[in-house]
Order: sequence, then structure tokens, then C-alpha cells
Amino acid sequence: MSVVSSRRRIALLVAFVVAWVAGSALGATEPARRASAAPLFQLEPAHAEYVPVLDGSKPIFVLVIGSDARPDQAVESQRADAIHIVAINPAEHQATIVGIPRDAYVDIPGQGQNKINAALFFGGPELVVETVEELTGLRMDYWAMTGFASFEAMVDDVDGLVVDVPFAMSDEASRAFFEPGVQTLDGDNALAFARNRHDLPSGDFGRSEDQGLLMVSALAQLKKEFNQDPARLLAWVASFVRHGTTTLSLDEVLDLAFTGTTINANKVVNAVLPGGVGMVGTTSVVTLDQDTLGAISKDLADDGVLKKANVPPSPNASLRGG
Repeated sequence: MSVVSSRRRIALLVAFVVAWVAGSALGATEPARRASAAPLFQLEPAHAEYVPVLDGSKPIFVLVIGSDARPDQAVESQRADAIHIVAINPAEHQATIVGIPRDAYVDIPGQGQNKINAALFFGGPELVVETVEELTGLRMDYWAMTGFASFEAMVDDVDGLVVDVPFAMSDEASRAFFEPGVQTLDGDNALAFARNRHDLPSGDFGRSEDQGLLMVSALAQLKKEFNQDPARLLAWVASFVRHGTTTLSLDEVLDLAFTGTTINANKVVNAVLPGGVGMVGTTSVVTLDQDTLGAISKDLADDGVLKKANVPPSPNASLRGG
């Protein structure tokens, strides 16, 4: 089946799903969404005046934000628990994930210096985008944000994520109890995996890398399922319809989804910006390594692919035996 015919087939299926779930996430009015107070997955263009190019002629940059919002809290009014730049090169079927430590001490436009996770609280995802763009010099095309509840629900909707857990985890705070090896994580366990940091020697740096691993696993699973049966993409899109909001058109959502199915997960670079931990007053912060930040930002700006020479050491290397 050609990509074009597959796309048309999925478009018809998605149209059916949208009609079927009318009155849920995408079908609900904005007041109804706010009244529900349910954390949602959100996907939006990073700039109102900017139209991203999805034809493969240039890389796509998506800022992924994980809000610290609990089930009864709005995702945009909390601090960011995770921040990742996802750079996609459609032409080369490659991607790069760069985690930014949530405690990175940076300039937040209009707010002065603070931990980068506070940008979400001060000005929502738009201010997080502005902060990251000023920090890196990269222009984001989209931002995506989720809270705890919507993350769990979306993972459950696709029957869990298949993850090769790299090392044993045992952390009471996050409820992350895993043996190493390939396993399917349901929403609750995937969230525990993403939040674990207390038993990691590198703390939040290691957690950021593990969060990137979940994204790599999701890309690998999406591609595998789509190649086996293009209609399987229906479950992924339906999950977004149930739990997500967006102003993007259906065609744009489909274009992004199909771009995801073309990425070779084995070629995805999963990195975390390194830095040193120190104190500002009584607050623990991370001072980013400016040389590494500059090298990574410059490298990604070219084609969205981080070259091996610029990949920083894994913060979990000691746990991997490396």
C-alpha cells in the first residue's frame, strides 16, 4: 500500500473517529473543557504567524512540556516537570531529543533569572517556548504539553508502551519498581518510570534521559504498528481526540502523525544538556554547560540531527555499565 493511499485510508478512519467522539475533547467547547478541570494533552503551533514546513525540506522542532499538574489542576498553571526539544529530520528519517534539566537557571523573558520550570507557571507554554528559543537560538515549530492524568490515559489507550528498561529501578516516591529488560508499561507504570529520580545517581539529569527513552519507545512502537497495519494509527489518533486539544487542522495532525511513522527509532539521539548543580540563596539550581549548549544548538539548527561528536555523556552511564 502506498503512503498516499494509506494516508487517505487513515483520513477516512480518523474522520469517523472524530464524529464518533463528538462532545469529547476536540468536540467540546472551550468553557466545557475548562469546567471539567481535566488535564489535557495540548498541541499547538509555537508561533501564530508562522506556518511550519512539513514537506521534509527542513527540520521540525517540537518543544515537549510535561506539566507537574495533578488530576484536579490545569496543566498550564503549574511548573514544568519535563522539558525536551524534539528535532525531526523527515528527509533522513532521524530525530534528536534534547532534555533540558528542569532546575536549569536561565533568563526567563520578563521575569529575570529563575529555574526554567517556572516559565510555565509565569506565562504558560508560550513563555516556555520563548525562554527555550532565547536559550538555544532555535525556533520552535510546535509545542506539546501534557499532565499526569492525560499522559497515563493516552498510554493506556494504545495498550501500553513497550520499553526496554535499561536497569533496575526501585523508588518508593515515584512507585517505580522495575527489573531491566523489555516490558510493556501501562499508563501508571509509564508515569512512574518517567518520574523516577531518587534512586538515580544523576538525579534529574538521569530522569530527563529516561523521559527521552519513553519518547523513543513511543516512536518505535508507532512505526512498528503502522507498518504492520496502517489502521492501527487509528488508536493513536483516537487517543489524541479523546484527551487532546489543538487548533491544528486534521490534515496537519495527520501530517505530523505520518512523519512520526517514518522515523527510524534506532537513529534517534537521546541527550540531556549537562551542567553543574549549585545554590542560589537557599535554592538548588543547575548551571548549564554553555559550551555544550552552544555546540548542540548550532548543530541542531542545521538539519535537526545531533552529530556524534556533540552528544554529551549519558547521565545514566554508570547504571548501564558504560
